[in-house]
Amino acid sequence: MLAVMLTILAGESRTVRDFFASEPGDVFTLLTKTTRLDMIDYYDNGTVVAASNNMAGTSQIDTITNEYLRIQVSDAKTVELRLMQWKSDTIIAVIETVKTPVKDSRITFYNKHWYALKEIKPFKMPTMDDFILPTVKKNQRKELLQQIAFPLIELTFGGPDFEQLTARHGLAEFLGQEEWARLKPYLRPTLTYRIQNGKIK
Repeated sequence: MLAVMLTILAGESRTVRDFFASEPGDVFTLLTKTTRLDMIDYYDNGTVVAASNNMAGTSQIDTITNEYLRIQVSDAKTVELRLMQWKSDTIIAVIETVKTPVKDSRITFYNKHWYALKEIKPFKMPTMDDFILPTVKKNQRKELLQQIAFPLIELTFGGPDFEQLTARHGLAEFLGQEEWARLKPYLRPTLTYRIQNGKIK
């Protein structure tokens, strides 16, 4: 198991609700601040409702804790927010997942003021090479990678306190049955990263 170790935010008065509401509209382009605040209020009062977004569709919060939020922004897009502590500061990990039709994700880290952090790398996005079993020899590994033209990878937070990050490739859904059957014996279906202790391993 791979281990990305980041501390869960503790003792901070601001929760993920505050950061969801304060996001300036670069991540949540379809949702106004007022709509986001209403969605939080409904959720916290035990009513999960689909809110109208700016594209004449609907958006719905799926899960909120103090550190984590997951929202179905549209039929094709999901966003997850996860508060973490990087060294002595709070950062916001944002996973944006789109269905193309196979799910594909990107992860971006922001500071408390919603400026994207390019100078730190708390997590390195895996490639298909990471999914290939370590027992596969170098030449065969190269041949396998040449057969994978579109490495679509989904990321999602999970675990009891959303302290795990799971990466999952979508080759089974994307490739034809025969092609997938040839590749499957050489690949791990998922990679699991653990979040704890403010360090990356």
